[in-house]
Amino acid sequence: MLALAGRVQGNTVLLENESIERYDGQQVIVTFLNYQQNERIKPLDFDSYVTPTERGQRVERYMEEIRGNDRV
Repeated sequence: MLALAGRVQGNTVLLENESIERYDGQQVIVTFLNYQQNERIKPLDFDSYVTPTERGQRVERYMEEIRGNDRV
């Protein structure tokens, strides 16, 4: 399996700094990904995946309780 980056110019696919000579004569499947190279991916909003809990709202006190009793 091989994946290469390139762009289409007319009826030709131009590869960026790649050589595919060893695949000469092989059957291939070409997949076109329609994306803009300068397009920024919107960052994930991790807060939308979190379910607020009572423990989470009082995390400092909870951690103090856990760590406060770890010494003998």
